Amino acid sequence: MTVLLPSLYRAGCAGLVLAAHVTASSAAAAPTPSIPTSIEQRANRRALTGRVLDGADQAPLGFCSVGIKGSNRGTTTDANGAFKLDVEDGDILVISYVGYEPREYPVPAGETSVTISLKSTTHTMADVVVVGNRASEARTNVELPVPVDVLSAKEITKTGQTELGQMIHFLAPSFNSTKHAISNVTSYVDPATLRGLGPDQTLVLVNGKRRHQSSALNVNNVVGRGSVGTDLNAIPTAAIERVEILRDGAAAQYGSDAIAGIVNLVLKKAPRGGTVTGNYGITKLGDGDTYDAGVNFGLPVGKRDGFFNTTVQLHHNKPTDRSGDYTGAVYSTKPEEDAALVAQNNFNRHVTTYGTAKNTMGQLFYNAETKLGEAWTLYSFGGYSRKDMTAYGFYRQPSNKRRAVLSLFPNGYNPVFPAKVQDLASTLGVRRTTSGDWNLDFSAGFGGNTIETFANHTVNPSYGSNSPTSFYTGTNKFAQGLINVNVSKSFKEIGSLKSLSVAYGSELRVERYQLVAGDDASWMKGPVTANSPDVGSSGREGIGAQNAVKRTRNNVGLYADVLSDITENLLVDVAARVERYSDFGTNVSGKISTRYKFSNLFSVRGSLNRGFRAPSMHQLYYSNNADAQWLTINGVFDSYPIAHLRNDNSYVRALGVEKLKAETTLDYNLGFTAQIGPNLQVTADMYQIDIKDRIVISGQLDATKESLAPVFQGSGIAQVQFFSNALDTRTRGLDVVAAYRQNFSKEQELSLSASMMLNSTKVRGAVRTPSQLASLSSGLIDRVMIGLIEVAQPRSKAIVSGSYRYKKLEGMLRATRFGEVTAIQTSSELDQTFGAKTIADASLSYSFNPRINLTVGANNIFDVYPDKIAFPSLTASGQTPYTRFTSQFGFMGAYYFTTVRYSF
Repeated sequence: MTVLLPSLYRAGCAGLVLAAHVTASSAAAAPTPSIPTSIEQRANRRALTGRVLDGADQAPLGFCSVGIKGSNRGTTTDANGAFKLDVEDGDILVISYVGYEPREYPVPAGETSVTISLKSTTHTMADVVVVGNRASEARTNVELPVPVDVLSAKEITKTGQTELGQMIHFLAPSFNSTKHAISNVTSYVDPATLRGLGPDQTLVLVNGKRRHQSSALNVNNVVGRGSVGTDLNAIPTAAIERVEILRDGAAAQYGSDAIAGIVNLVLKKAPRGGTVTGNYGITKLGDGDTYDAGVNFGLPVGKRDGFFNTTVQLHHNKPTDRSGDYTGAVYSTKPEEDAALVAQNNFNRHVTTYGTAKNTMGQLFYNAETKLGEAWTLYSFGGYSRKDMTAYGFYRQPSNKRRAVLSLFPNGYNPVFPAKVQDLASTLGVRRTTSGDWNLDFSAGFGGNTIETFANHTVNPSYGSNSPTSFYTGTNKFAQGLINVNVSKSFKEIGSLKSLSVAYGSELRVERYQLVAGDDASWMKGPVTANSPDVGSSGREGIGAQNAVKRTRNNVGLYADVLSDITENLLVDVAARVERYSDFGTNVSGKISTRYKFSNLFSVRGSLNRGFRAPSMHQLYYSNNADAQWLTINGVFDSYPIAHLRNDNSYVRALGVEKLKAETTLDYNLGFTAQIGPNLQVTADMYQIDIKDRIVISGQLDATKESLAPVFQGSGIAQVQFFSNALDTRTRGLDVVAAYRQNFSKEQELSLSASMMLNSTKVRGAVRTPSQLASLSSGLIDRVMIGLIEVAQPRSKAIVSGSYRYKKLEGMLRATRFGEVTAIQTSSELDQTFGAKTIADASLSYSFNPRINLTVGANNIFDVYPDKIAFPSLTASGQTPYTRFTSQFGFMGAYYFTTVRYSF
């Protein structure tokens, strides 16, 4: 649930430092003590004993971090809040604990015993955030003129999910990320969307810096078709301190892709202590066994509050299988003859695996910072992840002459699709605050994703008996390099203005996209011609040599952002950005947002954005001579080879299709925040997003008929598709979030929250079609693509959750209602709407002591599944009882888990 509360977490996590701006500001404010190095200085030390208490009820705070500023010396309090440390006059103690404000405490001269109180942060329901503006002055999410949700580390781990995308999916109603099966690359990278738009219309940041996208383009008929997103699941959940979700267009501040909003992942920065977490889960049907283990720990670096925080996480889940028995022809197309042959061969009709892909993953991340002299701070963060995944395809029966190779697979075959997915990223930067209070930040970073794909237990039918049965089908690669310069300063009382914050900067981004060809046999045409066999490895054709590509482009962006408290009540933020791409030109975006505070308890906020999204390199340079698409043609559900041509291909140009240009947006937002009493906060925000020149894949056009036939005559291409700026869309929505928090005593705590999203996207006006194609009976963009944009994602989503802690025991209940979705087919008679469903989750946690915590729980405790497909022709002869084209929450059923957490 999207809860806007800091978590009071008393079960260990010693040494976790809170928001970075607090640490930085307090470090800058205090003098730096000298570091004793000589024997004489060490002799001046004395033993200091003390206790750390809650400032409100004087309860002891066990396992707090207590360190000496400017040194690597430190300790943690015991279960009674007591500590012992060698100190000398002039030392400054730095005390930090999750849920409390960090405190710096100068050691009194000659004192040997102290009592130190910490102030709880639970008196406020707001969180300090990084996203929302580029100014240097820290503000809470409710003070900003735009809506920002903050999900703490504790909240995301309480979901019982083990991957980040799924964690956010069950906490933030405006965010959707679901698992897909038998859908090519979406089996490896979950499409993640915000405010009902596409995966490539949300920008992902890590510590406020742009994260690289995936290398694979989604060309299947599922949500996000024609787009490429960012793989959130490549980032270990154990490394995350909090997730910030900006539900507002921000291209003017952060650049292309931010037209739906931003997901910013803030990494942990504790200099001491850490956690070890182990998780095991299994579905009600006994499959999908999931093992997850993570270690996060911090080490002090240098002499002045430096840290090196490291996370190692390992994950393995077995596949789930919700396929049905195959009901189609096996050996013969004659029913009676086939039935006899099936019985004679004792044929097992369970022929495929339809569910969550098998996944073995390892992740290593770090976040580090240290002082360079008196002025500069050096920082770096990044990590590496690798996923070895296995997905599955549809059954190829021996009676299908186009695909069968009876000498190798007399009973048919079910293709298996392994993949190796690797992500690597690192950022290195320096920052300082000048004597004039200007904040300077210079950084450089790189990141990339590589997906190596394979096809096993399959054949190239055109090779016949000489066909291999295992293929390397090629590699997708994407990489980016970044250089950033950011400058900011906050002024107080400038003329009649209460405050003025100025930020400006520049970014140079270099991107490289590459497709590496697969084995020759995975894509080449073999010598067999009988029965017009399919060409390439069946189920996943390899990347051909003619489709291999390696392209690079660069982009330079300049931005300025000015934020001011015009008065005590009125806040205004104005931003502008200009970017130039080497491959398609220049674009300008702008934004104005404001917040008016009627009182400390009620504010109104709104924004107006003119944004853009540049065509991705994948959309510009991806091609494949035969993307096999599963279509229903003349009532028959089967795969058909479709050539996906680049937008700059001569055939596409001959059809009158223009060069791809940027999508542009107008984004309107209006909302309010209300503090109802000390414990209840309510926010509501409505929005409208108009997108012009939206980039979409055309329909699967028959290249042998109508106006296409003269262009493609003699090409050998029968079906064709390509990208164009063909659509304008309008998205309207409403987000409502309410959060309630009550501490009855130090031993009892209640948290309640409710949130709701209403969302609708519609295509506006006619499809933008070249005159050469105006007479197409099928239209340039088919109804399937329009359906994926308009109705394939839930148009409503509501989450209600509550947690109650009594002493060492804490219980959580959550209900999520997913609105209906519709799968649109090529024929309207096969359209189906899948009804709204409610998923309930529950967990119970027990803290044996401040260090050890055990949680047991269940997700989808009532074993709810989506509606089944109503039309047998769309089930691949019974193999897929649940639709592949859209998904509300997956189709895994009930899932039971247990988690053990040890803090040190």
